[in-house]
Amino acid sequence: MITIVCSSQNPDPEFKKKIIKNTGLTPKKVQFLHYENKGKYGLTELYNKALDEADNDIVVFLHHDIEVKKNNFGRRLIGHFKRNPEFGIVGIAGSSKLPTSCKWWENSKRMFGRVEHTKDNKTWLSAYSNSLGNQLQEVVLTDGVFFAVHKKRIKKRFNEDIKGFHFYDVSFTLDNHLAGVKVGVCTDILINHHSLGETDDEWEKSRKAICNFYQDVLPVKVDSDFDNRKLKILIGCLNFNGLTGSELSTMELARELVKNNCDVTVVSQVGGKFTQLAKRYGIKTAQINEPPGFKIGDGKWGLKTSKGTEISKPNMLYQVSNPGFDVIHANHTPITQRLLQLYPNIPTLNIVRSEVIGLENPIVHDNIKQYVAIRPTIKDHMIENFEITGDKIEVIYNLFDKSRFEHKSMDKGTDKEVTLFVGTMDYLREKTIRDIISGMDGAKEELWLVGKNTLGYASKLDEEYDFVKYFPPTENIEEFYYKCDKTAGIFIGRTTIEGFLCNKPGWVYIVDTNGGVVSKEFQEVPEDMSIFDNNKNVLRYIDLYKKVYNT
Repeated sequence: MITIVCSSQNPDPEFKKKIIKNTGLTPKKVQFLHYENKGKYGLTELYNKALDEADNDIVVFLHHDIEVKKNNFGRRLIGHFKRNPEFGIVGIAGSSKLPTSCKWWENSKRMFGRVEHTKDNKTWLSAYSNSLGNQLQEVVLTDGVFFAVHKKRIKKRFNEDIKGFHFYDVSFTLDNHLAGVKVGVCTDILINHHSLGETDDEWEKSRKAICNFYQDVLPVKVDSDFDNRKLKILIGCLNFNGLTGSELSTMELARELVKNNCDVTVVSQVGGKFTQLAKRYGIKTAQINEPPGFKIGDGKWGLKTSKGTEISKPNMLYQVSNPGFDVIHANHTPITQRLLQLYPNIPTLNIVRSEVIGLENPIVHDNIKQYVAIRPTIKDHMIENFEITGDKIEVIYNLFDKSRFEHKSMDKGTDKEVTLFVGTMDYLREKTIRDIISGMDGAKEELWLVGKNTLGYASKLDEEYDFVKYFPPTENIEEFYYKCDKTAGIFIGRTTIEGFLCNKPGWVYIVDTNGGVVSKEFQEVPEDMSIFDNNKNVLRYIDLYKKVYNT
């Protein structure tokens, strides 16, 4: 019924006996081809020999240093091939993607299977995925520690140009996948591998060779299905505890993602009412100094490793678990750099919010698969100054709470025409504000400044000019929009768009990196407001996350 193939330096009769017993088949129904190989032959050569010498259609290839933990693996394999006639290869560990690096374990979300490992008298389960029951998960490759083939269904033999004992499994299963053979992973067969499969110089040499061999087709992947589970997103930003534009838009995006069945965690400087509000919306939060999956050492708690329990060192950050995020959504340069360092195997989307603030510059990194610019001029900036190709940049305007910003008017308490300027009163905005003041008729107009008085000039302007009013940050900013006649702000940012949502036109200033005024233009409320539609924009983000995950 099945043929079992193994290559080792010293074939062990007891090993053969145990393996046959665990098939669940009578010995007469099991052919065992155990090749003695003291390094003379590569596995591709021996395994092709086994395919020729196998008497049965189902051929199992396994390592000599394994122990089968569950009985009846032979019967289970026969059942898998019978129930799934489109599958030609079934393994116990594999990945639905082979990246350009050929390190198929890079993205943990792409890995499937479950394998026990034992070393130094320590045993643990490497659960690459949840249990699949008696089902198969389609992948593009399987690990060579244990896999089976159906001879009549495969279309490619082992590539004997692959020498030695590395990447023979990747090459064979990938070649068959590319030829149209379905490759699967099961979890109802469990083995214990008495090895960690550690890499060495020979492995690295083989990796480079295989990458070169498949460079024209990499990356290779089987698209994953997001319909049956929540998309798990980690959003990183500099601050998430106040009322700045990036914080408010991040909150709104996270809230809309949760509404659309996503699991969202924001890692940042968190706290206060903002964190409480996030919790109410179903958004998880974590401090950036102890991000998800990591824990700060205190010299007391211990971390279990393959070498035993290691006592944590004070103030050292340890990775203690795999948080299982599908995609990272990273804001702000230092946070993006930190997340790339902490989560090197999770594909990342980098959102860029400014053309003139260094803190907002995009990061050019292999793990960043997609960029988002919050307005068209930022996209131009990224292309011109960072040589990021336009096809990797999407323009998506910030999300806003439309229940707060409506076509509504309130008594402003004055007969003067009011211009509203909202934002942090920093160096980027000072020259713009002074330009607005210089063009105003104080007898007929007022300028309202609302935001954090970072440099102190806003309150001084309030004292200097009767027609300038300064107000500190507020949670009820919409009331200022309801009372004003028009807005003013730098670029098409928070102030301008919130004004548009309240049916208020506004002055849009373009400034340079020092806050100098480059140009200004008065813009009426656009006839087409769909570019600011939350429902459409959150779906665009979800589509981008899927694209990033599958890239």
